[in-house]
Amino acid sequence: MGIQGILIFPLLIAILVTYLLSPLVNYLEKQKLRRAKGIAIVYIFFLTLFTVIGFSIVPVLIREMQELVLSLPEFTEKLMLLVEELESVYRRFNFPVAIREALDENIAELQNLLTLNLEAFTQFLVALFSQTFALFLVPLFAYYILRDSAFFKKRFLRLIPPGYRLNMENTLHEINLTLGAYLRGIFINSLSVGVMMYLGLLILGVRFALFLGIFNALTNVIPYFGPLIGVVPVVIIAFLQDPLLVWKVIVLAVVAQQVESQLIAPQVFGRSLDLHPLTVIIALLLGGLYLGFLGLIVVIPLLAILRIFIRHFYPAVALALKEKGQQA
Repeated sequence: MGIQGILIFPLLIAILVTYLLSPLVNYLEKQKLRRAKGIAIVYIFFLTLFTVIGFSIVPVLIREMQELVLSLPEFTEKLMLLVEELESVYRRFNFPVAIREALDENIAELQNLLTLNLEAFTQFLVALFSQTFALFLVPLFAYYILRDSAFFKKRFLRLIPPGYRLNMENTLHEINLTLGAYLRGIFINSLSVGVMMYLGLLILGVRFALFLGIFNALTNVIPYFGPLIGVVPVVIIAFLQDPLLVWKVIVLAVVAQQVESQLIAPQVFGRSLDLHPLTVIIALLLGGLYLGFLGLIVVIPLLAILRIFIRHFYPAVALALKEKGQQA
């Protein structure tokens, strides 16, 4: 396990947890309760809640993941047979030699791609278990960030030149509000999509409903591409289980996304990141290209932070450079 698994991953989750819990901690602090004691009360409440939920969900999730790993060879064989059937169908047509050779090459690449992706998916499931230890660091990191956030902010502002200190304080305040609203909105949206997908798949009788619901909740944090990524394994598993289920799960996914985008999202997003859709798409492509899956998750918040910094500091820096140029 590298530094990404040991430090970066739990630290990012801890920051998310901090933004989710900070409204409750701040409320208790306003009720004249010491911040450390308020954090402890919030921790005890959610620990009790997650323990109750965990005893009912975790055993089912572990069983589904074990069954999924054992079923991957069977799924691979079925997908290969499907590709071979498609190949036999197209060979009945009298295509020109150049087109036939191109099709043969693409089919061979598709077979290799299916094998590699299923192997990678197996490795992903194994890696998911290996991150369990790192997750124990999340409550520790989140506790100190929640407790000492004002201290960290004060120490950081001391490093800023006095002339820019007030501007930086306003910038940090806006970043805190923007990221807080965005992350809490993403969490509620993703949780809603995950629950809707799980219940829908359970009603339809699709295998691994809980795992697929959680997977859709996780991928939903990625703007634009996340819902598509989440529905792909659902469609594949439904098709391998019963081809007639495919259209039902597609309708389910569309309905879940429409409910999320039309009803839930407008209610839970207190502030918009105010980023153009084309900017978001380009940022996601670059983030995924250079940072992988982690880049897809963090690139949009980082872009929003950069935008806030530029809006606050660009006029002051431009003015200072202009004055310096005039003096020269």
